[in-house]
Amino acid sequence: MDYQLTCVCGHRFVISGAEVSRQVSCPECKRLLMPVVSAEAVAKGGGGSGGTAAGATMPTEPTKRCPFCGEVILAVAKKCKHCGEFLDRPPGGAGTSAAGAGVRSRGASAGATKSASPTDPYEPPVYALCVSQWDNFWKYLVCVTLVVLTAMVLTYVPPLQRYRSVGVLCAVVAMGMVASFFYLAARNARCYIRPTRIDTESGILAKDVCSVALFHVTDLDLKQGMIERVLGIGTIRVYSSDADTPEMVLYQIPKVRRVFAYLRERVPATVREGVGREVLAK
Repeated sequence: MDYQLTCVCGHRFVISGAEVSRQVSCPECKRLLMPVVSAEAVAKGGGGSGGTAAGATMPTEPTKRCPFCGEVILAVAKKCKHCGEFLDRPPGGAGTSAAGAGVRSRGASAGATKSASPTDPYEPPVYALCVSQWDNFWKYLVCVTLVVLTAMVLTYVPPLQRYRSVGVLCAVVAMGMVASFFYLAARNARCYIRPTRIDTESGILAKDVCSVALFHVTDLDLKQGMIERVLGIGTIRVYSSDADTPEMVLYQIPKVRRVFAYLRERVPATVREGVGREVLAK
């Protein structure tokens, strides 16, 4: 006997009687469903061996989507069973504290961009950052020093004076190319802090893209030296339960204090209380 199944997304499809006792996948949204046969369908089907009946439907309890992870949960739920968020907390974390709201408002005006990354045009990033050029300061200084030393050697060594103009020009071009590589490498190492996840991109020609959902984050670390505090840069290490990306490093990014405060507000409540790893392990 065949049954008609209605998914929570509204799509209807037919399954066989043998599939009623196990999970099936919706052809439209790919969600795993557990068919429930209504009493009317059993009465209509009786003991018949064939035919089609609209008997298998999802439970009649109203459902809704979690504002944090987007998964379907019961409408009466107070806490999401998928991401562990308490549903009485606003999705943006606004209202949790006046300080957090101030950080977000300043971050939105200073670091938010109107256009989203090509990886997701529907969720604009709150912060779109790249590696600070202050990280290349010593590299640039070495390049300039090499050019100056080359010019001094070609100027004060008599046998080499005839090659001074050509040698200095070659040194400037070579060090300029090296400095340009350092600049482009830092410029193309980007990170996008979004309301529900973190995306990173690296590489000048070939791109390496990584992504971690915020409800997978288990811990956050901020590393900032004395000089980095003056310059407003630092490194954030993100630890997650994601098997593909257990650790993500946001290396030497600007506005690091604002980004760190924003991420602490966005991660699940169990992580903010310091028991994220233990809860996930259990």
